Amino acid sequence: MWHLSFKLSKNSYLQTRQAPKGGTIMTKWMNINGRRVVFEEGETVLEVATKAGIFIPTLCARPDLPSFGACRLCIIDVEGNRTYPNSCTLPAREGMVVRTATPDLQTVRRNVFQLILAEHPSYCIICKEHDECEKVRHGEYKAGRVIGCFTCSNKEICEIREISEYLRVKDIRYPMLYKNLPLERDDPFLVRDYNLCILCARCIRACQDVLGYSAIALTKRGHDTKVGTILEVSHLESGCVFCGHCIDVCPTGALIARGSTWFGTPDKSVTTTCNLCSHGCQMVIDVKWDKVVNVHPPYELSARREYCVKGRFCIPALVNGRDRLKYPTVKRKVIKEEQYPVPWDEAITHTADKLKGYKPEEIGIILSPSLTDEAVYLLLKFAQRVSTNPVVFIEEDIKNLQSQGVKAIFSTFNSNVFSEFDGLEFLILQDIYQSNSSDTAEVVLPTTMFAEEDGTKSGEEYMKYAINKAVEPPGEALPSWIIVSRLAQSMGLDGFNHESIENLQDEIRNAEPLEIPKVSKQQLEYMGVPIADKVEEFRLYITSKRAINQSKGKGVLDVQI
Repeated sequence: MWHLSFKLSKNSYLQTRQAPKGGTIMTKWMNINGRRVVFEEGETVLEVATKAGIFIPTLCARPDLPSFGACRLCIIDVEGNRTYPNSCTLPAREGMVVRTATPDLQTVRRNVFQLILAEHPSYCIICKEHDECEKVRHGEYKAGRVIGCFTCSNKEICEIREISEYLRVKDIRYPMLYKNLPLERDDPFLVRDYNLCILCARCIRACQDVLGYSAIALTKRGHDTKVGTILEVSHLESGCVFCGHCIDVCPTGALIARGSTWFGTPDKSVTTTCNLCSHGCQMVIDVKWDKVVNVHPPYELSARREYCVKGRFCIPALVNGRDRLKYPTVKRKVIKEEQYPVPWDEAITHTADKLKGYKPEEIGIILSPSLTDEAVYLLLKFAQRVSTNPVVFIEEDIKNLQSQGVKAIFSTFNSNVFSEFDGLEFLILQDIYQSNSSDTAEVVLPTTMFAEEDGTKSGEEYMKYAINKAVEPPGEALPSWIIVSRLAQSMGLDGFNHESIENLQDEIRNAEPLEIPKVSKQQLEYMGVPIADKVEEFRLYITSKRAINQSKGKGVLDVQI
């Protein structure tokens, strides 16, 4: 019962209500199930009950969305009322006496829930063999269409199943109807099966009321009402930015991420910070078989902050790419000159020995803004000891190194400029994927992505965010700070013998604040790697959006991500 227990224990929305400017919050009292409960002016009965640890079932209400009153499951018995009002829309009043689970109320609630189930594939819920199936079946069965719980990839987090257990629904007294709507798979990132939709409108409220978009709405009327786009255009044309919040708030499996289904319950989930730009979005990485299988916001941020399509859908493919660099290589001529894998000690020694042969004015250091603060700090410290040239952060400045007589470069991201760099004798490339720069480099050092290391990242307004390791890196890839530390030690430089990331962070706390260029949210690369080259869905998205923009007379590069 993951969702239920979370709502009772971590309802951060209810805990952060602020007083109006220049005023105070007035606390009052009411009675719920015989308990005297305090509440604040403006709270609904559902909010008051949730804050007090009293469970009221609901399928449409969420603390981070405006009230809607669609599912009618949160009805309550209010002393003096002739009807059962929705607790999610009813303001709490001083002295109100409320009961949440009387026998009559539960009967009405059970009937309402059966009406919902009548138009939702719910055969597994009412099946007489349900309990036995739960014991002997250990996962979902992949199927083209969902006809029951065991063919639904959302089975383990389905809120309908949780409500059915709470209400102990064993049959449906109403005729069951399968809507037979077509599955919608016309965009790169989402699969929509509105046969599972219960019209709670959570997705619409997250899109319109919280994020300020109008990509989807309730269309048609009466029995034919469904979630869709205006005039039934594709989501690529409707203004959808593919932030994925509609998926995060959906109580059923009507909306799912195309590339993150059928993995079952993750082995672990790690909260970290996305490092694809400087926005500092908190995210949860789901891990299965030591692979990143899904990325999503923490529950309390599911509908409050817009996530870009890159961070929401592209990270698993980026991290799990088969052509990730796994072993350090050094260019040698055996039959022909090419890169050959070598042990780390040999790669570091070879690099250190060659760098010692260059004067400080002949060495250039190129920093990727996507690095962790720890890696940036050590690289800046390293640059002060071995080079007299300013550290370069952006590609436009790399060409300036050429005019300064630089002959050896240590770069933490790849660039096509290297192949045109006159006078470049020695290129050390620290990278995550093979690239054109890898062919130019004499030494290639495989490094980790942010999902594979611990550290911190300075984001917008100099906020520091925690980066937590979720999976092991491929092969022998190492975090950037370790590579720099080992290289500096091999060159005989003192002050680089950090035993752990915590030891390095202690040193950084006493240092000057880092000045690092921010990475734009519109950036289409990560550490110099074009995301569209590694994530097919993102390439289709960019290509389609550019074609749509061009057909509307907009600039082909005007793509909102």
